[in-house]
Amino acid sequence: MIMISIINVMPKSKSKLIFLISSEKLPIYEPNIPEPTSREELLKYWLNISLDERTANKVLWLTEGGAKVSRMTDEVCPYLDRPERFDHSPQRYTHTHTHTHTQTPYLVLCKESVWASRCYWEVLYSGWVVIGAACEGAGRKAGDGPCGLGENEESWGLGWARSCYEAWHKGTSSRVADVPQCCTIGVYVDQPAGLLCFYTVETEEDSKKKEVKLLRRFKNPIKENILPGFWVGRQSSCLILKKEE
Repeated sequence: MIMISIINVMPKSKSKLIFLISSEKLPIYEPNIPEPTSREELLKYWLNISLDERTANKVLWLTEGGAKVSRMTDEVCPYLDRPERFDHSPQRYTHTHTHTHTQTPYLVLCKESVWASRCYWEVLYSGWVVIGAACEGAGRKAGDGPCGLGENEESWGLGWARSCYEAWHKGTSSRVADVPQCCTIGVYVDQPAGLLCFYTVETEEDSKKKEVKLLRRFKNPIKENILPGFWVGRQSSCLILKKEE
């Protein structure tokens, strides 16, 4: 099946979509099949994603052909003002078990979206990064309310909170206990099934093969295109990984 990638141009209230045909092929969508339980199974649904500079907050710098986002200083990148760009809109991201950590949600979304399909991608992060996804109509401006990943009903986020992972959705967090920090995170989305999962990706000592460990599973109806996204703090970066040959 040729996957049709739906690229978001602006939030839902002023929605205009451009349809592009991707060169990559994904398995034909079959409902009611078992969820993937291994990295090998997840790789069947690999989606090549790239950052969309039209959505990036102006303190985020995109490099490596749209594969890496960094925020090392508060220097402003010379992006043009656009309706789909995230504004400077301070929010409070609360780590309930240890402390309250305030970050401005400097966000960027990806060009490619997930619709009527299953997709999987992996990222390598450093510093304070929330990895996640958002519906195309999720808020991006100061007047839209909380717009950090996981702070509203239309987005999901996962980040390291000093001593454990925390997953966020609808402004509520859940701790992931007894899992050490891993700098490579996998994200799996089954849009028709309303499923979004976060994984750590590590190399097993015995087999030297990479395997995943499920961190958090969200299950609720998803009625819009899903866009991968990143919330990047100071002195932090995130790199979208390529599929290994």
